[in-house]
Amino acid sequence: MTGTGPDLEQGPWEIPAAYREAAADEPGSDEWLPELRRTAAYCAERWGVVPDGPAMHGWTSMVWPVADRAGRRFALKAAPPVRHLDAEPVALARWPRPATGPRMIVPAEADPERRVVLLPRLDPDRSLETHPDTAEAVEVIADLLAGIAGTPAPPGMITLNDELALIDRRLAGDVPVPADQVRRARARVAELRELLAGSELSLLHNDLHFGNVLCARPGDPPGWFGIDPLPIAGIGAWEPIPMLRNRWADAAATGDPDRALRSRVDRVCSATGDDAELVRNCAQVVAVFNLCRLLPHRRDHLHARPYLVMADW
Repeated sequence: MTGTGPDLEQGPWEIPAAYREAAADEPGSDEWLPELRRTAAYCAERWGVVPDGPAMHGWTSMVWPVADRAGRRFALKAAPPVRHLDAEPVALARWPRPATGPRMIVPAEADPERRVVLLPRLDPDRSLETHPDTAEAVEVIADLLAGIAGTPAPPGMITLNDELALIDRRLAGDVPVPADQVRRARARVAELRELLAGSELSLLHNDLHFGNVLCARPGDPPGWFGIDPLPIAGIGAWEPIPMLRNRWADAAATGDPDRALRSRVDRVCSATGDDAELVRNCAQVVAVFNLCRLLPHRRDHLHARPYLVMADW
């Protein structure tokens, strides 16, 4: 989709080469990527903001710091045409907006058709990934998940059943994971799909790990904010999995990482009301699925070790 706006031959909407290279592998990038600067400029002009710092990017999206005429600072985020990201503006606008405590970031503006959102600017250098107290960081995520639990999923979204079908197809082939773990995972996939058939599906964040919770900027009212959802429709027991794979060093440092990860599950479930055994079953399925691509040649991947623990649950 093409935005209409100012000539960008000498425009400020830079796109780092590293992002261009990474985004080139995304489906539809040959149409989306060449228009990205123009799309950003169009949305910025429409919303009355101008660039206010160097461009940034994550694994999937581009982010430009911007400010409005009153000096208020925002982040203009543009996502590629990836189906998981299509529902991000809808999800961020749909979740509850508590006045206090940890909460999901709320867009100031959104253009779902172009997959662009204007977000309050947070502190990119302060996430729960580096928070000094791991237990407190887990509690923040537990509170965030409890705050969005049970939000009805809008129609037309990717569902957890879609994800489970993909997992089951992968596990049906030749995989480098112990056979007993694969059998257990496939049995649990079948159980989960049966459970989903009789459940009202909720709107899930689907990627709420420690790095996706940022602190407010210095000088702003303090608080923690969840960002960057990969929304799907599913059940709450699926939500804690990303948090379990991160901050592995903290779990390992306890001397009993299995117990440490189980403790994270228990902390979240005490806030959300989800069943801890069901959460562990979901985590085991995801761990086995991801180990299929990490073993045997990528055992040094930062997520391999936590997945090896969870695969045995």
